[in-house]
Amino acid sequence: MSFNFDGANLRRLINVIPSPVGGGAELLVRELHKNCLGKGLDSHVVFFSSGNSELGENEYVLGRSIRSPLNVFRLRDILVRLSSEVDGHVVVHAHLTWVFFYIVIAVYGIPGIKLVYTEHSTHNKRRDIPFFWVLERFFYRKFEWVVCISEGVEKALSRWVGSVISSRLIVIPNGGRIYSLHKRPSTLGRPLRFVSVGSLSDRKNFATTILAIDQLAELVESYVIIGEGNLRGNLESIVKDKNLEGKIKLVGWSNAIESHLHQADMLLIPSLWEGFGLVAVEGMSTGLPVVASNVDGLREVLGEFNPAVTLVSQPESVSEWVCAIRRMSARLEEFGSGTLAHCSRTQAEKFTIDSMVDRYLRLYLSL
Repeated sequence: MSFNFDGANLRRLINVIPSPVGGGAELLVRELHKNCLGKGLDSHVVFFSSGNSELGENEYVLGRSIRSPLNVFRLRDILVRLSSEVDGHVVVHAHLTWVFFYIVIAVYGIPGIKLVYTEHSTHNKRRDIPFFWVLERFFYRKFEWVVCISEGVEKALSRWVGSVISSRLIVIPNGGRIYSLHKRPSTLGRPLRFVSVGSLSDRKNFATTILAIDQLAELVESYVIIGEGNLRGNLESIVKDKNLEGKIKLVGWSNAIESHLHQADMLLIPSLWEGFGLVAVEGMSTGLPVVASNVDGLREVLGEFNPAVTLVSQPESVSEWVCAIRRMSARLEEFGSGTLAHCSRTQAEKFTIDSMVDRYLRLYLSL
């Protein structure tokens, strides 16, 4: 779909996010930016910190730590410059916690700027703080639109911000990378290869799947976890204590996600909460069957009645994961990897990056 920006008030788009490194919001921003440039929109991205990532066309880094209040002043300087260079509306699209707060302060008094924010999660720690909703509602009111990446995110945020601000919420599902569909060999009579992708954090809950794999030793050839985070040491200790070094590998972040997905027979997503589930889209696009937590956001991406999906109602229960993995293993043998691959691929193709970009562009042009 083509867009003509010549007659629109929108003159420039500026996405702001703490860092380019990551697979969720960070992927969304860089894909959105790249596609907007390709469609002829004057698009820019500002990062607080580069995370040692190379910058691309129209990408800038403030050079401060993500939480530093000095980002407000540096961000204001660059927004003043970028907005003064054009006539018409400049849409500033903010992502993630520190940008959410700092952007509202940074744009104060700058004419012609329209603020948009994308909410990426169904839960955050701020919502556990009594009366913090008073402060958050003040900031949410400063955005023209608040985009929710799934209906689960919209439902949770609507409860948090109240009925007045809820009128500014709109759902635009994330788009994931659609990888090549991989033809996998039959699983009959051989152990399985499992894969997970995500940060090594409490929210991703990988300790539970590691313990489940320990109870499924006869069924498992390997379990590869792609990601990095502050729980690496804890997870490595569990692997060592259970003598699983030969089966479980924590490989860190990787640019070869597609290759890892192709080498696996089953994708495990044990998250305690998820705003969307880009990993689910990417994994299913290669034809992988999925065992995943039954949580808002993730569930709607996977499809509750998809035969290539098994949902775990109690994500922190090791025994439930063991049972769910066994059920999916039996389903693989019953239906064959080809049939389940078709189901996975069909579901993944509902969430393309092109579809996401088109919906964002329509939103920007409506401002």
